[in-house]
Amino acid sequence: ADPIWGPMGDYPPAMRRLYGDRLPNFTLEEKALLRGSADFFGLNHYGTAWAHYNEDHPGHDMAFIRLSEEGFQRAKSPWLFSAGWGLRKTLKYVSDRYGRPPIYVTEGGWSSGAMPPDEAVRDDTRVLYYANYTSEMRKAIYEDNVDLRGYFAWSLLDNFEWDHGYRERFGTTYNNFGWGLDQRSPLRKKSEPTAGVQWRRRKDSSCWFEAVWTQNSLVDPKGAGFTGCVDESVFAGSFRDDQRHEGCIWHMNVVRQKGRLGMGHTANILGGPRCFDGPALNRRVTAELSGGSIVADFSSAGGPAQLAGFWNTQKSGVDWAGGGFWKAIAQSA
Repeated sequence: ADPIWGPMGDYPPAMRRLYGDRLPNFTLEEKALLRGSADFFGLNHYGTAWAHYNEDHPGHDMAFIRLSEEGFQRAKSPWLFSAGWGLRKTLKYVSDRYGRPPIYVTEGGWSSGAMPPDEAVRDDTRVLYYANYTSEMRKAIYEDNVDLRGYFAWSLLDNFEWDHGYRERFGTTYNNFGWGLDQRSPLRKKSEPTAGVQWRRRKDSSCWFEAVWTQNSLVDPKGAGFTGCVDESVFAGSFRDDQRHEGCIWHMNVVRQKGRLGMGHTANILGGPRCFDGPALNRRVTAELSGGSIVADFSSAGGPAQLAGFWNTQKSGVDWAGGGFWKAIAQSA
């Protein structure tokens, strides 16, 4: 980063000697344009390794080192090993070398394997990874005087990961991709993500981040104050829907039974007479549940066939796609 953050607008002399014409040469005008041209220092950091000097092994980057990860916990990705103090040391190095610039950690995260939702959402190793890394970032700020402004966790959702496809999952939210037929796929046509049947569920790492944000402090992931995400039982009971119709009450009965989407639980929902604009042909709707996620079929009552919602812990109710909200008013025993 010396061309941008260093005093000369160029690579260090040692790098020039080592890499020679592999590095671009800059004119005086280009050096002036490069020097100090960034608003902040963006740093991607995932894992840490031990570096051992080896004069017989220059490597493709001419670093003359061999790496080992002895003693570090490995993620599903074979290159990712957890050591939060490695991030702290890197932040301090950048801060000291470049005169304490504002720093944003623009990527960092932990991978796990593809697994069923009830297993995937209990992502203890990811929670511990984020807890350790945020703890070390706090030390960098308050003990090392690093001007660290933000941290971006990778990632919000499970997604397609480079050459490993869907086998490695970095998301803090589980994504059921709805495997099925995709005629446009060049390979594995019968095992591709399909539209109309996908659904998502928050993992414990997502709920841990929420606890940190709402409490404005680091939360011990193994302490009594953090119990993970909610389960399907929060949906059992009655809910007020005053946003659509004043005085509208919905009653939900939850059963442990898989439905069409395979979410693990189903619910029968009965709407009160004030929940409809006119005489309803069918006041009963069905839904599927998984943890704090719900997908309801309101087509029998004149609504959408697949409306997703999520449990809002702070407001004790259901946030629906499109802006609706149901407030819990009573829970079933």
